[in-house]
Amino acid sequence: MNRRTLLTTGLAAGAGITAAPFIMRKGIAQAGTPVTLTPWVDPLPTPPVLNPANIISGASFDPRVTAFGAPNYHELVEAEGFHQFHRDLPATKMWLYNGTFPGPTFINRLGIPTVIRRINNLNPAHVGFGMPETSMHHHGGHQSPMDDGWPLDFITPGTYRDHLIPNIVPDNDTNEWPSTLWYHDHTIDYTASNVYRGLAGMSLHFDALDSGNENDLNPAALRLPSGAYDVPLVFRDVALNADGSLLFNQLDTRGQVGNLKTVNGKVKPYLTVQRRKYRFRLLAGSMAREWMFRIWKGTTRLPFKIIASDGGLLPAPVQVTQHQMGNAERYEIIVDFSTFPAGTQITLNDHLIQSDGNKPAGVSPTGDPVLLFVVEGAAAAPDPSRVPAVLRPLSPVDMTRVVATRSLVLSQAGGIWTINGLPWNPNVPLFQPKLGSAEIWNVSVKGGGWDHPLHIHQEFFRILKRGGATPQAWERGRKDVVLLSNTTACQLYVQFRTFTGPYVFHCHNLGHEDMAMMGWYNVIP
Repeated sequence: MNRRTLLTTGLAAGAGITAAPFIMRKGIAQAGTPVTLTPWVDPLPTPPVLNPANIISGASFDPRVTAFGAPNYHELVEAEGFHQFHRDLPATKMWLYNGTFPGPTFINRLGIPTVIRRINNLNPAHVGFGMPETSMHHHGGHQSPMDDGWPLDFITPGTYRDHLIPNIVPDNDTNEWPSTLWYHDHTIDYTASNVYRGLAGMSLHFDALDSGNENDLNPAALRLPSGAYDVPLVFRDVALNADGSLLFNQLDTRGQVGNLKTVNGKVKPYLTVQRRKYRFRLLAGSMAREWMFRIWKGTTRLPFKIIASDGGLLPAPVQVTQHQMGNAERYEIIVDFSTFPAGTQITLNDHLIQSDGNKPAGVSPTGDPVLLFVVEGAAAAPDPSRVPAVLRPLSPVDMTRVVATRSLVLSQAGGIWTINGLPWNPNVPLFQPKLGSAEIWNVSVKGGGWDHPLHIHQEFFRILKRGGATPQAWERGRKDVVLLSNTTACQLYVQFRTFTGPYVFHCHNLGHEDMAMMGWYNVIP
């Protein structure tokens, strides 16, 4: 009996920005005294880059892989391991990709396919929340249905599966090239618990324009901050029992919100920065939590530039002083530390107040500091990087391709989450678009008690309208997640290119997704 069946049958009914200790309150179901933790004692870790592996002599591959010649081959092993969220906390048993949390980072380049051999070494006799039969979704990738992470396409412990990431662009349009994607488990009914156990990592993408080299001599290269100055930041929250084990309420249909906020797997870490520009890639990788980021030097709020969203670089940088993100969204920002003297402390704060997975309760004026930047260097550091006024152009929306307009209403009925009043049904697609066509999707939320970050697989979409108006500049690029509330219905332009077959779309509040807020479309020739 899975979690959804159990529920539907009725069987289940931080503070301070200084170095002073803060209190880790107990999780929803925990008992005992609070634990005192000291902030800014753990350096911010950077997930390791997963380099290509040697192909074992005699290894066989699916014909779709061999058709691409000799792609970059990587091995990704799922296994139990331990991770320590804070120096003063016990190690936590998790499910890890290649022994790390977050998992290792993939580096992809346009036109060079990547093959991921995912090996499931989890315990088949696992007891507790989660399911050791696993799937994997390369989130934001343009790949065939076989490689996309269909929720029922899971593998059992002791087996492996090859995923082909072709690293191509639809319509041969290089304006469609992304920059920051991620990958995570996508097993039916257990996506939340399996991702919460640790099965997630980053996937970065480069091409001649965004080459990942700030010293690139190619005149076409943007020369954005690179190397040690290009830093992924994975934000997620957890709740821990007194022994360090993960606390997870499998029956919470709202989506779990933890009491510890982490960055790259650490609670309140610090990062020593040089006096120069940095590129930070932000991933909201929680189960349900939304985030609102502001950057502070003391009581002064600092500006920063947004340069990319889910689907890659924006046409131009957008300067802001705060930014809100829904679960699974990615945004990239530029922060310039060159004007600050050595020893300056700057914090990245989360300002949303949220204890209910369905939606935040409000905005805190002071916020909760989650990451400390400590500036070092007597003088400004060498900085050949640039942030040009023009980044990656947006190809125009081609309305001549539009052949249908659809309405999608996200709501709740009978204790489960639904799309157009229907729960997930793996046997019946909600619709069948034609290859090469485009559609307008009017997506909205019924009911004011929840938000829904809607994610569409396989294609980036464009937000034409939010609440009837033109969206803000940072939402005008290519997206694969749109954060919806009952007051912000959105109109999306969605295309269906390159591949035929089934793809899902769903709420990326993983508690909502696992409780049936998912549908699928079948692209036909």
